[in-house]
Amino acid sequence: MLNLVGLSHEELDNQEDDKHYQERLEQLEEATERSTVHKSASIGAVLSSCPVELPNRLGLLKSGRFLRLVSAIGALALLGGILYNATLVDRLPPTCTIQVSSLTSNGLARTLTSINVSFSEAVRKDTAEGAFSMTEQVAGTPKIAGTFHWQGNKLIFTPSAKLPLSTKFHAHVAAGVQDVAGNTQGGSQDIDFTTVGAPTVASVVPATGSPAVPVDQPIQITFDREMDTQKVVAGLTLEPAITYQASWNGPTLTLKPAAPLEYATTYTVKIGDPAVDTDGTKLLPYSTSFKTVGIGLRVTTLIPAPNTAGVSVDSQIAVVFDAPIDPTSIAGAITVTPPVTGSIAAISLPDDRTPVSKATPTPATSAANVLVFTPDHGLQPDTTYFVTLSSTVKKADGQVASGRTWTFITGVPPANALNQIAFISPRSGVDNLWLMNPDGSNQRQVTAELVPVSGYDISGDGMTIAYGAGGVVKKLSLSADTVTTLTSAGNFEYAPTITPDGSGVVLARHGPDGSDRGYWLVTNGADTGQLTPSGAPVLGSVGSVATGAAGDPGTSPWASRAAFTSDGSIMLLVLGGSGGLELVDMTGAGNPAIKVNLQGNSRPVWMQIDSAFYVVGSSDGGATWSNWRVALTGAATRVGPAASDLASSGSNMAVIANAADGSSHVSYFSLTGGPTTNLTDDPSFRESVPSFAPDGSAVVFGRVVSRSPGVSAGIWKVNVDGTGLTNLSTDGYAPRWVP
Repeated sequence: MLNLVGLSHEELDNQEDDKHYQERLEQLEEATERSTVHKSASIGAVLSSCPVELPNRLGLLKSGRFLRLVSAIGALALLGGILYNATLVDRLPPTCTIQVSSLTSNGLARTLTSINVSFSEAVRKDTAEGAFSMTEQVAGTPKIAGTFHWQGNKLIFTPSAKLPLSTKFHAHVAAGVQDVAGNTQGGSQDIDFTTVGAPTVASVVPATGSPAVPVDQPIQITFDREMDTQKVVAGLTLEPAITYQASWNGPTLTLKPAAPLEYATTYTVKIGDPAVDTDGTKLLPYSTSFKTVGIGLRVTTLIPAPNTAGVSVDSQIAVVFDAPIDPTSIAGAITVTPPVTGSIAAISLPDDRTPVSKATPTPATSAANVLVFTPDHGLQPDTTYFVTLSSTVKKADGQVASGRTWTFITGVPPANALNQIAFISPRSGVDNLWLMNPDGSNQRQVTAELVPVSGYDISGDGMTIAYGAGGVVKKLSLSADTVTTLTSAGNFEYAPTITPDGSGVVLARHGPDGSDRGYWLVTNGADTGQLTPSGAPVLGSVGSVATGAAGDPGTSPWASRAAFTSDGSIMLLVLGGSGGLELVDMTGAGNPAIKVNLQGNSRPVWMQIDSAFYVVGSSDGGATWSNWRVALTGAATRVGPAASDLASSGSNMAVIANAADGSSHVSYFSLTGGPTTNLTDDPSFRESVPSFAPDGSAVVFGRVVSRSPGVSAGIWKVNVDGTGLTNLSTDGYAPRWVP
């Protein structure tokens, strides 16, 4: 009632001239005081008896301002309803985008990646997960298994297993995904992607083969993706070894030498096991090399090489410089500890590339660039020697070489080579022949040449080794520890093969003028007779990388490529020049050689069980190669595929065969029947020169890195059933398991 009275006073304030209204108001107040019970009725009665005209009092309702106000309020109400319906009632279907979570710079997916599906709004998770699928882009392949995880409106699918390398995939979100209001996505979303291959080195500084790198140049190796930094450094070697600080910037590894590199020195950086990328995928073996700038007189090679173990006790100590040296400056330039007496000389190394000189010390007036210390007696076995080169040696123009000190350890001379594995290795500074036990232990140097050994053969009793080096053939008696030079002065000879009875050596010869004089039989150091009028390999073994070391197919023409019948009466010879095959009568009966209509590239083998020779050859000029059976009549029959090199044991054979990926691997089969077995199949390597264990249970062979020909992966062994693959030596090539 107070509010009503109050309102009446407001009206009276606005209607002061209305006398009758004022009187009726007073009556209303008076009636209120009489009875509270009948307040409402009295007020109604008073108001009903009031002569006030309501239309006049409600005139405001008829005013234009009031009508405009009502219209505005109605419009606002209508607009509010529209906005409510538009903004608070969801009628739009959801949309989505798909992304691969982890890509490399070249747009490939990592093998440990996830797929992200980002929705435009909150959706029912069960409908989204049910609509998602991922498969390989191969018809009929099953869905990739995985788990789902949500982060806001983002669906994350993580495969249960690491994805395979270099594989195409398809991710799909089907129609039917519903948002929380029930709106359904009408269209589908798809994405195709490909996983990365094995990690590789994208670039290197200095570039491979750089000839004049500053001695303070850091080495930068950039990979094609982020790598496991610790495992990359663990798999890295640098030869010659230096002290360096390794740092990473994304996929780039920087090696900063702690001290300047040596001048005019070739450095080789290798990265191998256990280097992997961040997904755990192995880096294929990698190698790069460069040469530092040369200033003044610099050392290019030390023989024996620093830190080499198993060095021959008959070794000379040699320092090869990059320029001729002054012979008057060499006196006392090399000292050895423990003390060793000997003589020192400046020489030029034997060079069989041109028929001009003999392998002898040069006069003081010549351009000799090699300093050689020759001990008066053999070195002590199993001894560490320290060698010091003084800084007194001068270049012919007076510049002085810097001094240096290095060490090497001698081995124990072998009494024979029986049940040993022979191989050629450059670890002592130059290619020489080494022996090791069948398990790879006790590796020691056998020959002690200053120029590369290009080929060798070992007698059946394991007591005699014939080898060629720099165009000179020598014979080493292991029991007497003596070396006999078979090559007469001025001639160039290669490819020695010992006859079955051990009395003679077959070798290829060029005259002092370089003329091809074919193959000869030398017995007791003297010529017995000429076997073929021509066919000797070309000159130049010291300037070429051996075939096995380079990963090229076939046996080097400077190596032994001859085989004999069991009684030694017939020899099958693969000529070094043309690769032609000839059956030669060794009895001295004067029978002409039988020419076989094949071109060969391996050392032949004699199979007594079949009374025939086997050799890898070609009947189409080298277009294709196969394993051939050659009868004593000269008839040739193709046996099966082969790329190069073969070995035999009883009725069993091992050959090097090409794989579909272009690499070459060891295969095994028996002449008595049965399937051919691939003993190796790793495409990271090329293999060559197989050789059977004496009991035929295993095969030893050489390996090089497929992507870096010329980088040896060492000598390996595998059982004939394909088990027991073992790395015996970290370097070397041309292995042979001696009976």
